[in-house]
Amino acid sequence: MNRSDHIMNVANRLILEKGYSAFSYADVAAEIGIQKASIHYHFPSKANLVQNVVRRYRQEVRANLAKLDSMTDDPRVKLERYLSYWESCLRSKAIDMCLCALLASEIPILPEEVIGEIRGHFRDLTDWLARLLKDAAEEDRFAGEGEAAAIEETAHAILACVHGGMLASRTFNDAGQFGKVKNRLLGLITEKAVTV
Repeated sequence: MNRSDHIMNVANRLILEKGYSAFSYADVAAEIGIQKASIHYHFPSKANLVQNVVRRYRQEVRANLAKLDSMTDDPRVKLERYLSYWESCLRSKAIDMCLCALLASEIPILPEEVIGEIRGHFRDLTDWLARLLKDAAEEDRFAGEGEAAAIEETAHAILACVHGGMLASRTFNDAGQFGKVKNRLLGLITEKAVTV
């Protein structure tokens, strides 16, 4: 692992543990065992560091969603696997939640370059969810109105529920909170009818 990746890995974890405002270059330097100047060499400012952490996170999420899309054409299975991934993360460690969801709660104090990446992530996920719901509607499996506007609104609602479920799980240190959200959301896409 190169130095910049190591720095970003530590920053990512510290953001999840403490939030944007409560971690510093000194924290990162102390954990890695380097001088703060070494961090500044790779990332001139905290804003630049966090922007790069979020940009890398977005790339990983996009790659994982593309992999999920390649595994199945079934929209319900896609949604179930997406939700199960987060449920598993939260069961492992309650702070293992979406980096951008956590940072979004600090929007008023974040630099613009970080805000832009967070908004981009939310758009990426909403677009993916809307495509998934559109596919379900075309198969007559979407438990809602199949119009584009309704699908878009439902995609936003799903994302809000997912992130709210993460925060509830973190608040109560209980992944079961997210499990309740997961079960309700899966009801939006019905199972395929079995034909005999």
